[in-house]
Amino acid sequence: MKTYTQVLEMFRDYLKKESCIEVAQTKWGYVRMFYEEPYDSSFEAVLCRTPEELFEELLDDYLASREQTLGQHGKSQEEISEEIRKTRELYLEQVPEES
Repeated sequence: MKTYTQVLEMFRDYLKKESCIEVAQTKWGYVRMFYEEPYDSSFEAVLCRTPEELFEELLDDYLASREQTLGQHGKSQEEISEEIRKTRELYLEQVPEES
């Protein structure tokens, strides 16, 4: 993983669609925030000090969202697990190689 910019670009479409997730730059790194209205107790923030940490947070969020969507469409647990595995592999393949 090279930069925060590359990570944010990988998840650009997901972040545009997902109303519960926000990513903000701070002087310590990036913060991934989660807030699901109207539940006041559902706020969560994670400081990501490296691009790798941000990648893992966003990938986990994306896969959880994808799993929920697949379940709502009547997929079996086996089908969901296979789809999540394939999606994770696709994202991991996109990670830029270190020079």
